[in-house]
Amino acid sequence: MGTALYILDKLALFAAAYFAMKSSECLLSIKDGLWRRIVLISAYTLIITMVIFVGDRDNLPPTVILFMTAVMICYKESKLQRFTIGLMFCSTMLAFNGFYDNLSNPHWGTRIIIRLIFWVILYLLIKHFAPPKDYELSPVLWRLILFLTALPMGITCTLVIVPNPNYTFPYFIIVTCLVCFLICLIAFIGLMWAIIVLARQQQLEREVLMNDMNKRYYQAMEQQQFEVRRLRHDLANHLQILSSLPAAERDAYLAELIENPAMDSTLHYCADSTVNAVLSAKAPVMEQSSIKLECKADITRELPFDKVDVCALFANALDNAIEASRKLPEGQRWIHLKARAQKGLFAVKVANSLPKEASKAAEDTLPATTKTDKKSHGYGLRSISEIVSRYGGSMEIRTEDDQFQLFLYMPMEDADE
Repeated sequence: MGTALYILDKLALFAAAYFAMKSSECLLSIKDGLWRRIVLISAYTLIITMVIFVGDRDNLPPTVILFMTAVMICYKESKLQRFTIGLMFCSTMLAFNGFYDNLSNPHWGTRIIIRLIFWVILYLLIKHFAPPKDYELSPVLWRLILFLTALPMGITCTLVIVPNPNYTFPYFIIVTCLVCFLICLIAFIGLMWAIIVLARQQQLEREVLMNDMNKRYYQAMEQQQFEVRRLRHDLANHLQILSSLPAAERDAYLAELIENPAMDSTLHYCADSTVNAVLSAKAPVMEQSSIKLECKADITRELPFDKVDVCALFANALDNAIEASRKLPEGQRWIHLKARAQKGLFAVKVANSLPKEASKAAEDTLPATTKTDKKSHGYGLRSISEIVSRYGGSMEIRTEDDQFQLFLYMPMEDADE
C-alpha cells in the first residue's frame, strides 16, 4: 500500500509539472526538437517537486538558475519575453511550494488534490484567456512587466533565504508563506491580464493599420482604372484634336498623351477587375526588376469577396515574392502565379525563386524582411492570413527546392451548385 501511494504521489507531481509547462506554452512556443521538451518537462518537474522550507538557502538558487536556463534555451521568443514569462511562472511555483510544503503534514490524498487542482485550473484559465500565439508586445512593455514580476520573485527569495527569529513559530511560518503565495498569485494573475489586454490592443491597432493600408492600395488601383476608362472615353476627342493640329505640334501632343499614367494598359488576365488591376500594376515592377512572371488565372467571373480583400491578397503576395526574387542575380528571378475559382473553391498558388540561405527556413514560418520599413513589413503575410481566415479558408507556406510557395484556399459562398 505504501509503495502504491508513493507512486501515485510522484505521478501527481509529474502531472502538475506537465500542466505547468502547458500553461507556459499558451504564451511561449517551444523550439523544434524532442530533447527540448524533455529538458523543459524535467525543469518543471524539478521546480514543482522541490521542497522549500523557510531558511533553506541551499536549494533555491540552483533550482531557479536551472529552470531559467531551460526556459531561455528551449523557447523561441525574444530573450526579454522568455525571461519575463519564465520568471512569472518560477515565482508562482516557488510561492506555492513554499506555502504547501510548510503545512503541517497534510494527508497524501490532500497533497494530490490540492496540487493537481491548482495547476489544472490555472492551465484552463490561461488557455481560455491567452492571446494568439503570434501576439507581440514592445520591448518597453516587456521591461515594465519584468520589473513588476521581480517584486513577487524578490519577496519569495527573501522569505526563504533571509533568516528570521520568528521562523521558529510554526503558525507564523504558515501565515507568512500564505501571504507570500497570495501576493505572488495575485501578481501573476494581474500580469497575465495585462499581457492579454495589451496583446489584444496591439492586435487591434495592427488590424486597423492593415485595413488602412489595404484600402489605400485598393483606392490607388481604382483611381488607375478610372484614369484608363476616362482616357479611352476621351480617345475620340484626342483623335479629332490630332487631326486638326499642325504636323509640328502633333508629335508634342502625342508625347504628352503617351506619358499619361493612364496610357499604361491594363492587361486582361481574368474576368475579375480587381485581380486585373493588381496584376497590371505589378507587371511593370517585375519587368523593371528583370523578374519573369508566369501567370495563369482561371477566374471566369467577379470573385464573391470584398474587392479590398482581393486587392490585399494579390498585392501582398506579389510584393513578398518580388522582394525575395530581387535578392537573386538577374536570370534567376521568377514568379509563378496560379489562381482558380471553380466548384465553390477559390485557390491561389504563388511561387517564387528564393536564395539558398533563405530556403533553409522552416515551413509555416515568415521569412525575415530586408525592407527598411520593418514595422510595415510583416503585415503582408499576416494580412493575407487574417483575410483568408475571415472567409473560413486556410493558408499554407512551403519552402522546397530553392523556392518559396504560398497556397491560399477560400470557399466561395455564392458558388453555383
